[in-house]
Amino acid sequence: MRFCFGIIATMCVFLLSSCSNNEVKPDSPVNTAHLMKLSIDYQDYDRFNQLFSEGRADSVPKSEFEKLKTLTSAGTQYNNYELLKFENGKMLLVRLAPPNEAGEIFIEDVKVIPEELSYLFSDDK
Repeated sequence: MRFCFGIIATMCVFLLSSCSNNEVKPDSPVNTAHLMKLSIDYQDYDRFNQLFSEGRADSVPKSEFEKLKTLTSAGTQYNNYELLKFENGKMLLVRLAPPNEAGEIFIEDVKVIPEELSYLFSDDK
């Protein structure tokens, strides 16, 4: 009986380790945010900068990056938002639900961005 259990356990470990590639890549908003959090947690400034779009690396100075560590905690919630900017200068922030089983993404909330906060969403680099 123990022999069978040992064989089954060994096979399970082998199957799980050989067919899973758990490397997280920056291929979705949540994955990129998760990788950013990990780079902050491990104080890996180089990896942090690799997550920025071309020409935007070093847009957060190392001194500011080091301060980010004091903001993070083990429990982290990841939310997806889309910002709609209209020609008239008005903006809407749309919070999106995670994809459902069918892969559809629905709206959870919509907020009008007050004019006094619109600078937070400026395209200035």
